[in-house]
Amino acid sequence: MHKRIIILTFICMVCFLGLINPVEAATRTALVIGNSNYKTAPLRNPANDARDMAKVLKDLGFEVVWKVNAGQREMDAAVEKFYRNLNEARVGFFYYAGHGMQVDGSNYLLPVDIQVKSSADIKYRAVKADWILAKMEDSGSKVNIVVLDACRDNPFRGLRGTGSGLVPIQSVRGSFIAYATSPGSVARDGSGRNGVYTTHLLKNIKRSGLTVEEVFREVRKGVAQGTNFKQIPWDSSSLMGAFYMAGKGSGGNDAERHRFEQEQARLEKERREFEQAKLEFERKRQKSQSQPIEVASVPSKPSYTRPSSSSSNVINRDGIYVAYANGIVKDTKSGLEWKAGPNRDTNWNEARSWVRSLNLDGGGWRMPTTDELEGLYKKGMGSHNLTSLLKATSKKYLWVWSGETKGSSDAWDVYFNNGVRNWGSRDLSPNKRAFAVRSRGDG
Repeated sequence: MHKRIIILTFICMVCFLGLINPVEAATRTALVIGNSNYKTAPLRNPANDARDMAKVLKDLGFEVVWKVNAGQREMDAAVEKFYRNLNEARVGFFYYAGHGMQVDGSNYLLPVDIQVKSSADIKYRAVKADWILAKMEDSGSKVNIVVLDACRDNPFRGLRGTGSGLVPIQSVRGSFIAYATSPGSVARDGSGRNGVYTTHLLKNIKRSGLTVEEVFREVRKGVAQGTNFKQIPWDSSSLMGAFYMAGKGSGGNDAERHRFEQEQARLEKERREFEQAKLEFERKRQKSQSQPIEVASVPSKPSYTRPSSSSSNVINRDGIYVAYANGIVKDTKSGLEWKAGPNRDTNWNEARSWVRSLNLDGGGWRMPTTDELEGLYKKGMGSHNLTSLLKATSKKYLWVWSGETKGSSDAWDVYFNNGVRNWGSRDLSPNKRAFAVRSRGDG
């Protein structure tokens, strides 16, 4: 079954660092939480650990949401914001430092305002680690990394069903889960600014040329040796490809570092452009709020009159595609006939109106399905992996609307920079285009 990668399409940007096949290059987003100021059993390092991890992850190209000394509501809200960001990205990184507990075989991350009288309180007043991983999986992100520096000693000893340390979380496909120590064991706070585990993680995560598995192998070696093997970090992986936190390479030489710095500068430039685009989008969104939005489903396939020979004179060819004088482009392999809409930013409602009004050459036009649009995607063809016979251009990014809807206010499209289907608000128009399609078999 084709797994749909859910992305808020307007703000989809592609980060080329850190991935090799079969894991695709993608935007990165992270959630970092560090809790120190507990009323019961405060901790020295987690707040500093979170601040330092957030900075490093930003340097590595992640969009970071980070919280220190968060209560339950603040943690829940941060997870939901992280989830929304993940819907726009394809690499997720969750880091937590603070108290964590296992209760009846599940792991819980404790907010600083938690009040506990029984183990049942923990289940409803703490944040379940499995829930966060489930949210990451549900977002459709290709790579999910979870780091739990939460294996401190149990601050609520004696509660029924609780135990020391954490239990292993069941890995889902495309995930890497790391723990500060082995299952059931207890991690140590550090004597300086950072905890023992995070000290070694901060040191190694920035190293160029190491896969994520190699990074955490170095962390494990450093922590084990530094604690005289009293604390041995543990991890599990179901990643299908090699993922590099700080760029692919063989060893961090000067030339490689220079390339990495150049790439970081490029990404920062795109980030600034993206922030400007968000402001423009918000302005347009507020302006369009008063526009009526109708609920639609996948459109029916109307019949049409066979075009006359005089309207079907071939004027150009591009591989399997043939362009006619009337602007129709035919895919000779699938038999589908295409017509590109106005070459300007177009929201979904405008696209639907244009297609409905199109009576060219016998009519019978409809909005395409996502499967049909994905069939148009040809890597390396034209300026956007699309035949140049269909006049659809954009400076950087190009999406084409389908007729498939999601709920009452969203619709599916296909992103021609990578051929992936996405969904987003029907009000979005930047870099969006309308296509019409018909087939001899429609009707």
